[in-house]
Amino acid sequence: MSKLNLKGSSIRLLKVKEEDYVSLNDIAVAAKYEETGERIKAWIRAISTVKFLAEWEKLYNPNFNSGRYARVKQEVFDNQFRFTPTKWVETVGAIGIIPAKAGRYSKGAFAHIDIALHFAGTLSEGFQLYIIKEFRRLKEDESLRLGDPFNIKRHLVTGNFQLMAREILSSMDERLLTHPQPYKSRLPFASEADLLNTIVFGKTAKEWRLQHPNAPIDRNQRDYASVIELAVMNNLEFLNALLIHWEMNKDEREPILGNVSKWLFDAFKSFPTMTKLQDLADKFKK
Repeated sequence: MSKLNLKGSSIRLLKVKEEDYVSLNDIAVAAKYEETGERIKAWIRAISTVKFLAEWEKLYNPNFNSGRYARVKQEVFDNQFRFTPTKWVETVGAIGIIPAKAGRYSKGAFAHIDIALHFAGTLSEGFQLYIIKEFRRLKEDESLRLGDPFNIKRHLVTGNFQLMAREILSSMDERLLTHPQPYKSRLPFASEADLLNTIVFGKTAKEWRLQHPNAPIDRNQRDYASVIELAVMNNLEFLNALLIHWEMNKDEREPILGNVSKWLFDAFKSFPTMTKLQDLADKFKK
């Protein structure tokens, strides 16, 4: 079991199907809370936490019981639900939290790193940042020891995605960014990502996830793509950013991006450098 070392305290990490789960009890202890169990219960009973947990489960848990969640949410609003990590898991079939059990889980619940960071943020924003920094350092050390083909290939697409995101934001009506309603569905990032994923891979990220339910939840189809596919994606993100900057709408951009994609695939297949990069990525997988 790995550990994060934070300000003289150890925070246990547990690997579950290649995912990192963190001890909530250890986080509370490191943050100098004496009644750690009560602090965890207070956090999980908050309606904001319940909503966050539900959104996480909807994203990553195909067996999440939405019907029971609707009843749980109402009971939390009415202060009628005796809420604990164990009760949450048993009621809705959650996978983001591992409740306390005998043996190695005996000292409190473990939560997926996403959820653990949410908990840490309710204790202290500064403390949450310390955990993020330490966790990032741990992952970087693991990558240096083992080599990570996913990180190697991610570098191919990171820069131009940020460029595209900047152009999307600059083209948006400012009212969308400050609208009081949940902003997630209002921002066009997902739409643009779906457009490019469909052109390059033939499917959206959601469609890929449904076809690969056992893939690690922090990976997506880009992580499993070939170097050529990612090189095409990298170029399309740059081109899409440029077309957005020129104020072309989606219907105008889509055929241009599709034609350029076909041209790039044909060109890159003849480049020896692409073969060498693919060989390097494949070597790290072994």
